Amino acid sequence: MNKNKTSISTTPIHDIDFSGLHWIEASAGSGKTFTLSSLMVRILLEQYLPRQVIATTFTRAAAAELKTRIRKRLQESQRFFDARRSFTEQENQVFAQQCSDPLQAKILGQFAHQVGYACERLKLVVDQLDELFVGTLDSFSQKLLREFAFESGKIEHAEITDQAKQYTRQLVHDILREWIQAQPQQLIDWLYISGELGRVDSYVEVVEKSLNFSNAQFKSVDVPTFSIVEFESALNQFVSTPSQHWEELQDYYLLDGAYYKLINKKAFASDRFHGIFTTGLPRIIQQIRTQGVHLYFDQRILKDIEVLFLDSKGKPRTSIFNKCDQHIQDSFYQHPMIVSLKNILETKLKIQKDLKQFNTSLQFYLCQEVKKRLPQLLQQHGETTFSQQIRTLAEALQGEQGQKFAAFVQNRYPLILVDEFQDTNQDQDDMLASIWRHPQRYGQSCMIMVGDRKQAIYGFRGGDMLTFIKAHQDVQQKAGKFYQLIHNQRSIQPLVEVVDALFQRQPDFGEQVIYYPVQAGHRPHPALIDHAQENPQPLRWLSIPEKQPAHEQVAWQIRQLLNQSAQGQLYFAESSGSRALIADDIAVLSKNHDGLDQVQHVLERLNIRVNRPAKRSVFDSQIAKDVAAVLTAILEPYHEAKLKRALLSRLFGLTLKQLVDLQAQADGLSQYILEFDHVRELWLARNFLTAWQYLLQRFAVWQTVVASQSRDNERVVVNLRHLTELLSQHSGQYQGAQNLYHWYMTQVQKPSDREWELERKLSTAAGVQLMTIHQSKGLEFKIVFLLNADGKHSEPNKQLNFSTVEQLNPQTQQLEAQRVIAIHDKDNLPQTDLDQHQLRLEAEQHRLWYVALTRASYRVYAVLQDHKGTSTTGLAFWKNQAEAFQHPASGEAVFLTECPKPIVSATPETVTELQALPLPQKRFYPRVRTSFTGLAQHLSRQQAKDLLAEYSGEQQAAEDEWQPLIPMTALSQGRDKLPWIQRQFPQGTHAGNFLHGIFEHLDFQQNDSWHYEIRRRFKNDDIYLWQQLLERYQQRSDLHVETTLEDCAVAEIQQWLTQILTTPIHGDFYLQQLEPAQHLAEFPFFMALSDQVFAVQRLHTLFKEYGLYMPEFNPAESARYLNGAIDLVYEHQGCFYIADYKSNYLGDSLQDYSALGIQQNMSQSSYWLQASIYLVALHRYLQTRLENYAIEQHLGGASYLYLRGMSAQAGFGSYYWRPEPEFILRLDAILGYTHVQNRVQKSA
Repeated sequence: MNKNKTSISTTPIHDIDFSGLHWIEASAGSGKTFTLSSLMVRILLEQYLPRQVIATTFTRAAAAELKTRIRKRLQESQRFFDARRSFTEQENQVFAQQCSDPLQAKILGQFAHQVGYACERLKLVVDQLDELFVGTLDSFSQKLLREFAFESGKIEHAEITDQAKQYTRQLVHDILREWIQAQPQQLIDWLYISGELGRVDSYVEVVEKSLNFSNAQFKSVDVPTFSIVEFESALNQFVSTPSQHWEELQDYYLLDGAYYKLINKKAFASDRFHGIFTTGLPRIIQQIRTQGVHLYFDQRILKDIEVLFLDSKGKPRTSIFNKCDQHIQDSFYQHPMIVSLKNILETKLKIQKDLKQFNTSLQFYLCQEVKKRLPQLLQQHGETTFSQQIRTLAEALQGEQGQKFAAFVQNRYPLILVDEFQDTNQDQDDMLASIWRHPQRYGQSCMIMVGDRKQAIYGFRGGDMLTFIKAHQDVQQKAGKFYQLIHNQRSIQPLVEVVDALFQRQPDFGEQVIYYPVQAGHRPHPALIDHAQENPQPLRWLSIPEKQPAHEQVAWQIRQLLNQSAQGQLYFAESSGSRALIADDIAVLSKNHDGLDQVQHVLERLNIRVNRPAKRSVFDSQIAKDVAAVLTAILEPYHEAKLKRALLSRLFGLTLKQLVDLQAQADGLSQYILEFDHVRELWLARNFLTAWQYLLQRFAVWQTVVASQSRDNERVVVNLRHLTELLSQHSGQYQGAQNLYHWYMTQVQKPSDREWELERKLSTAAGVQLMTIHQSKGLEFKIVFLLNADGKHSEPNKQLNFSTVEQLNPQTQQLEAQRVIAIHDKDNLPQTDLDQHQLRLEAEQHRLWYVALTRASYRVYAVLQDHKGTSTTGLAFWKNQAEAFQHPASGEAVFLTECPKPIVSATPETVTELQALPLPQKRFYPRVRTSFTGLAQHLSRQQAKDLLAEYSGEQQAAEDEWQPLIPMTALSQGRDKLPWIQRQFPQGTHAGNFLHGIFEHLDFQQNDSWHYEIRRRFKNDDIYLWQQLLERYQQRSDLHVETTLEDCAVAEIQQWLTQILTTPIHGDFYLQQLEPAQHLAEFPFFMALSDQVFAVQRLHTLFKEYGLYMPEFNPAESARYLNGAIDLVYEHQGCFYIADYKSNYLGDSLQDYSALGIQQNMSQSSYWLQASIYLVALHRYLQTRLENYAIEQHLGGASYLYLRGMSAQAGFGSYYWRPEPEFILRLDAILGYTHVQNRVQKSA
């Protein structure tokens, strides 16, 4: 923390200005979200629009909550200003000074003379709030790479994979196999037998951990030289020991030997020294002759030699003898036989050390190789990970071009707010610093960093306090401004004071984290009345006697609290009356799941409800395996074994006896086979959801899964609904039944890798909340029990060692601490590195217990299990500092010697009887969306009388545009030939999408930036199309030599655009006449349809009645919404029109694009349907937005612009259609329009 305390503000809502760098430290419970949402109101009111602002936080849930709070705060501020409209500036200033809300006081004082403006500005901001990006840093990096692909130079589009762990494991497997094949077989044998060569899974974890710190220095490991020659020589030398040497040592090892009494009897009790020479060493000689060097692996045999020279801790013995003359000892130690034995031990230990170092070097090699190869593997699959995406973005920000990109992003988003900054890793901070903390540009924008270093507890995910400290120093050096939230709003005053006093006993948490005093906030808290006392002893130490189970005592204490509540002795004195304490108010927190498991077991045995966050994937449930069996049977209905497995699942509920009886019948399984085959046909012909819903209803699955009385009924139903949603969602991404099936089976086979889809919370999820301290971060509870609050922390599986090194920063020319990671190996790492790792571990543990102790709002029970009171870990790190901790709000909890009997509340619980409605008898259609592309069949000229395959796939802007199957050049001979670019521009969906994108961003009247927009579109989104076009230009012979192909292509496309914009469309109107305010590009709509079965056939009949013939429409019985996007909506002379761009190729001559030719193509492509739907959507929109709307006066027609034929000549390239108003109204009725009162608003 900045030592200059006078420069630290405690009121950021009032003091902050939105330029430069700002650092806010927000202690636990200090109202951080309130502060951030208030700051965002000021940002959007005073300076920036939502589209210019970025807000990031650590999780998607936190991002969703923050955006909700921002919207609520904006709406509150809008209402606040609206109520002050009628007051004078002076009255507003006076009122502002009286406001208790710091935000209202600030903004009213600032806008006292502009209340009307503030109202309108806030209204605009609320309307545009969807343009405000609030998300994680990972999703923000994804947004940048997609939005600025051209500027970043990273134009390849990669999807975020959910197979990252599989890819890592695959690489570890492949690299390990390569490494093994490259080593001598003897080395591999010794590594494997000694246990130093693990399986693939044993290496995956350390590799994944290292990837979280890819930006840190990785300390290399030397590869040792492996040899067993010296060990083998030492063994042979010992075997060859002459009998004379044995005789020379008899005075030392025989019981009546002259020097035997001088042997240290504590080290060699029970005549062990005698036994080594008389029994042990002869046995070793015998085993050497039998096994040779492989004796190394028999640790039991060589134990006698180790005992001679090593103590019980494995350290060299200082002496074998008690006090005696030195020459007696020298004579023993220098004896050839003893030297030979010592040589055996030393060579054995060297092999042991070398094998261990080989394993360490192998782990290092795997980490480095996976780091290098993973990006390549992901690129091959067209995929990426969030971590890799951050690194890709960091690479794009390097160098001169990278800084241009950074400046571009900074200009587009001049303000960024980064929440939970203490959890930011080095890659993420490097990205942020390159854009918003660059030495030459940081003053041109605003960056607000918010966090609490005391809550940095995610070191295992890549969070590093060193990153936080270096960023803090960077902000200091750039004259940033610092703020601190010092009021705890979460907890009652006595609890705040006692916790504050405890932490002040040792404010140095380690890793430059210093605790600064906090005060109780002004948030009102109803008093907790305990036996007529108000908030007594909010911090209670629950000491567990030796050999007493802590989990049982915690459960008993919880029952005691609930009993007191039932007796009316423990309650909250709320303004509306007293409220009894309930199980939901209590939480039990632990560092690990083991303690929670034990507490849960006792609580459930006492019939106390438990609410515990899911810790397993929904794919790990039995119902997920049952769904897999049913999907397998659907795809292979004639495979009886697979069908039987499906019928025995929970979804069908047949018992084994029922299945046997069914097979014994004449029809056997034939009926099920036919039904499953029908479901398969539905899946293939329609979509997954239609088929699955049919199966669920046809076989009454929902009733079957809950047919028996079982405690897990709700869990099964929730999981089945969850799995149905996941399958439905991914059916769009994985086209085809086999692809979707393969995806699902992959999830079920490795559910531990699918933590992104944990089981959902049940509606009955209430009771005592059990969770780890990490899970509790950001939450608050009324009463908290902290398990093992003085327990020692151990790192059971040490894999990486963390240390630091001072290095010169080339930019600042100053020494800076840099993170260094290494494979943990205490035998090869310097002690200073090991000590640094231990200090880092202890510091994070201190922060973890800070988080734990600040979760409660009323009371904390700290469970202590060190009955001696000497512990210095956990909360004992503060409690046991110097003298005993004493405070009026702290005390010892009474230890219960027996389980309290349950006491039921005298107030009867109101039970509401629930009655389920009967299931509908008619067929169920899910509420899904459709579109013009989903309804229409598009026929080429060659297929005008054929029925095309049903539509499948995601709709794109130009998906309805067809290209002929045969060239039509021969039909165009002797006519006016179109320019080369209009004839040879590539055909198909990609070309159509490109032209749509150009017109979406084009200024119709100013062509200065057209060439840039054309290049940007090609390079960002259509690089393949660009390459295809350039290949065609290379075949031309009429180009000027001095003109590059790229310049020629851009110039001709720009000329084509000019002709399009000057082609008359209806009357003397052409697009170039439109001002920017007169038109909207890509106008989206989402239109509600009838709640009845969508009558597609009625549509067809209506079109035939008006002489419009098209192919039969695709069925869409389940459609309840119709969505789309109109290419262009424009206003001309008080009338509103639509236009649709088509890149369809009709021929090479101008005459091919006559009105008759376009009409024929519109019929073949069902464009009459598209135009009609778009006009109905515009009609509905104008009804609600335009005062005194009249369809005859205000609704124009539809212009279909066939771009290839538009050459600035009237009558060619476009077709204008304005149907009768009666047609639009009748179509509107068929689509399910119900008359509502117009919500007329004055048009702007």
